[in-house]
Amino acid sequence: MTLDVPEVEGGKATIGPDDVIISERPRQGWSVVNEQGETVALDLEITPELARAGLSREAVRFIQDTRKHVGLEVSDRISLSWHAAGQLAEAIRDHAGEIAEEVLATSMAEAEPGDDWATEPDLGLSIRVVKA
Repeated sequence: MTLDVPEVEGGKATIGPDDVIISERPRQGWSVVNEQGETVALDLEITPELARAGLSREAVRFIQDTRKHVGLEVSDRISLSWHAAGQLAEAIRDHAGEIAEEVLATSMAEAEPGDDWATEPDLGLSIRVVKA
């Protein structure tokens, strides 16, 4: 493909593929990779919704670890009580349905933690898992 440019210094100029350099510079906050003619761009901004989704995944991980620790079978249904604050509590409330489905909880209730609860201090989550 060539492009005819009207009147350049009193004459016509033709611009061809060898006259153009195309370079990719990602927008701020994006990461772009180009390999073998394929380009992938990722928006690296972590939105509040994405942060809550990540926190809910961390909660699922801890719940699954606790299920295993108390000797439950993978297919056992559970009753889950939980306690958290701030963003983690929001995340669990927002994603309660997905969490319950993932961990096979027949019920999920926010409650004050007791002595027999498992706690993940780094996450700020306390849970009680009982076979339903």
